[in-house]
Amino acid sequence: MKKIDRGIYNVILIHVARTWERTRVNQPFGEMPIDNIASTDTIEEIATDIYNNDIIQGFVNLVDKRDYWIKNTADGMSDTYIENEALQIINNKILHTPT
Repeated sequence: MKKIDRGIYNVILIHVARTWERTRVNQPFGEMPIDNIASTDTIEEIATDIYNNDIIQGFVNLVDKRDYWIKNTADGMSDTYIENEALQIINNKILHTPT
């Protein structure tokens, strides 16, 4: 089992939670298909999926991280990349509205 960089994971978790909440308030009646209490598990699952993807793992395993996001993503910044990934997962797997 690989070691998790808790700092990076926590940043991802925060961005996923922010994306979840922004998405929730834009839903009819401000509700998601998963209730608020159960959503914490789902948010963690999404954060774990993002943490384990090739782009994040590429960043985690680099020594020289300069310009990584610009060179490896269309988003150019880690927070934008993470939130776009989270939104895509939320839309596809939770709301079933593919983007």
